[in-house]
Amino acid sequence: MERSTAAERDLLRRFSDGDPAALEALVAAYFPIMCRFAERFLADPDSAKDVVQEAFIHLWNGRRPFATMASLRSYLFASTRNGCLNYIRGRERQEGKHQAATALDPTEMDSVLTEMVKAEFLSAVYDTVRLMTPQMQEVFYLSFREGLTVKEISIHLNMNLKAVKKQKYKALVILRNKFGPGGPVALLL
Repeated sequence: MERSTAAERDLLRRFSDGDPAALEALVAAYFPIMCRFAERFLADPDSAKDVVQEAFIHLWNGRRPFATMASLRSYLFASTRNGCLNYIRGRERQEGKHQAATALDPTEMDSVLTEMVKAEFLSAVYDTVRLMTPQMQEVFYLSFREGLTVKEISIHLNMNLKAVKKQKYKALVILRNKFGPGGPVALLL
C-alpha cells in the first residue's frame, strides 16, 4: 500500500475542497501520461486528448475524496480506459449507421429527407409560436398539437368561442406572414 507524502495529502485535500489550482497541478502532472495511455487504444492523438480531457472533467465534477495519489491515478487510468472504449464503441455505431444509411434504396432515402424537411419546418413554426402571446400559444398548441376543436379549446381554457377563434386566426396570420401561404402553415392545415 502506497503512503502519501504531506504535499500529496494536501493536494488531494485541496482538490476535494474544489481548489482549481489543485486541479491544474493534477492536470500538469498526469495529462501527458494519460494521453500516452489513451493513444494505446486510439490511433488518433487528438481523440486521445479529448478522452483524457473528459476523464479530468469527470474527475473534477465528481470531486470525491481520494486517500492516496495511487487511488487517484487508478481512477484516472480506469476513467481514461473506459472513455477510450466508449469512444471506440461510439465510432463503430456511427460507422454502422453510416453504412446502413448508404445502403438505403432511393425511395427510403427520399422518405428520410422528407421527414428531415418536415422536422425543420416544424422547428421553424415552433420558434415563431414561442414569440406569440401566451394565450395565443396555448390556443395554437391545443388546436394543432392536441387536435382539439375550437369548442373543446373554449371549454378547456374557459374562454368564449369568439376569443378562441380570434386567437387561432391571429396565430395563423402570423405564421402565414412569416412563411407565406404555401410554407409550413400548409403542413399544419
